[in-house]
Amino acid sequence: MKHSTIRVTVVMAGLGLLTAFATAQAQRKPEELVADRQALMKEHGDIWKNIQESAKANNLPVIATDADKLADNAKKIPSLFPEGSMTEKSKAKPEIWQKWPEFEAAAQKLEAESVKLRDTAKTGNAEATGAVIKDFGRNACGTCHTPFRVPPPRS
Repeated sequence: MKHSTIRVTVVMAGLGLLTAFATAQAQRKPEELVADRQALMKEHGDIWKNIQESAKANNLPVIATDADKLADNAKKIPSLFPEGSMTEKSKAKPEIWQKWPEFEAAAQKLEAESVKLRDTAKTGNAEATGAVIKDFGRNACGTCHTPFRVPPPRS
């Protein structure tokens, strides 16, 4: 009986923290949220570039570490997109909020693919790791960028 009470208390405290975090994010100015998500995506792009360079150098431990960072970033993405966080600098499409479950699923797919890349790199199998990297853009990044991001202008 005592352990179940402690478990319920811990779960309720965790839910309270999540609610407080979500409320704090929603109360932030749209400009702050857009800047934060653009910074996260820039970091994400830099990590991805490092993964590609590490793949050419066959540096699987670095790929594993960087893929873990991508997975951690993926967990943060939905919290950076509360409803009403659009500005003229944002590249987000309104479909994010119209299709919120699909948007969350895309972030979860990015996390899952990042974990897959990390775990494959940890095996030391360069060929298998290269295969995951080859399809990563389509299987991870594209599941969000294609439906939910305004494409960059073509040069």
